Amino acid sequence: MSGSTERVMQAFAHQQPDRTPLFEIFWDYQPIYWDVCGRTVATDQALCWDAMADGIAWEELVEADARAHYQICKFFELDMVRIPGTKSRNYPRPVKVGEGAWTLHGVEYVFNPRTKLVELAHPGEADSYSHRNTEDDVIARIESWDGIVKPVDPDQYAAFTRFKEFAELDGMDWVYMGEIGAGTGAAFYPPFMLIWMLTEPELYSRWLAMQKAYAFPATVELIARGCTVIAMGGDVSCDKGPFISPTTYHEWILPVIREHVDLIHQHGAKAVYTSDGNHWPIKDDFFFHSGIDGYKEVDNAAGMTMERLVAEGVKDRVCIIGNIDARHTLCQGTPDDVRREVLSCLQLGQQGPGGHILHTSHSVHEDVIVENYYAMANAYREYFGLAPLPVLVHQ
Repeated sequence: MSGSTERVMQAFAHQQPDRTPLFEIFWDYQPIYWDVCGRTVATDQALCWDAMADGIAWEELVEADARAHYQICKFFELDMVRIPGTKSRNYPRPVKVGEGAWTLHGVEYVFNPRTKLVELAHPGEADSYSHRNTEDDVIARIESWDGIVKPVDPDQYAAFTRFKEFAELDGMDWVYMGEIGAGTGAAFYPPFMLIWMLTEPELYSRWLAMQKAYAFPATVELIARGCTVIAMGGDVSCDKGPFISPTTYHEWILPVIREHVDLIHQHGAKAVYTSDGNHWPIKDDFFFHSGIDGYKEVDNAAGMTMERLVAEGVKDRVCIIGNIDARHTLCQGTPDDVRREVLSCLQLGQQGPGGHILHTSHSVHEDVIVENYYAMANAYREYFGLAPLPVLVHQ
């Protein structure tokens, strides 16, 4: 029986492991934590906001976040895990103004019983506190940048460090995935930056240099801290195709991806590109000319189906990390629908050697039905002859 590290690396190397490796991303405060970890400041956002309003120590938040992340990954017996993030040591503290109600930076927030999350009381106020910048703001930062980037703050790895300590105590053999973008997520650009790509190439190039100056050292730091897989990138496509023209993608985005991939490889890690959307119009650049080892956020609903990824030879050259539909099946389907999709996905993933790690098409987000994710995990276990997960009482 292979260990998790061997299993994952065989999948990346397109060798057939003893079973398809399992990976997942669990959103903070998703109710799936409650069965495994109970209701804590790391798993219940309302409790967390109340605690922050009461002055809970940063160290206590870090400990709770690391423990919850560890418990959920261990419970579902993952082979590869995404490292947990860490709240800022000087995190902004909300002010409690009523039951399930707070203010932060003068903006009202309330607990939403449907999503189980703390959300804006008046969504139209988003612009009043958002960190979106005007074109003048961004230009000013670019023009004042001296090429020097502050060293990476070790505090940001506090939860990961504690998470690894839990894993080492239990002898867990996990592959760690770190995530860092270098400015290639064109789908998130403000409109003026999309225009810059065509009309202000020097300005846009300088902005990209700023992104790389932070992201590349942070990438090296993640690898040094034990991340043997780096998820890079950011969304470049929507449901209908690339967010920018294939020509613009080839000219501006692809070179940065290749540079980032080369850096990751130089330091001995695997490079995974992360992007929702339909990438078929840029298939060769996105999958083959980029040099990536793996592809995550495989957007089933946008046409990036496992069937086509197999048929067009992508899976034979790039490890597919997916592809259970987290837009429809896991949110609106039944456990039987989920089971059928999982079994089909595993069968397709085993066509040819390796090249597949099972994962949702995005993550276990707020709209994923808890019972459906259990159905996904148990269908995987059924396929490989593993005992079903223990039945837990819902919190």
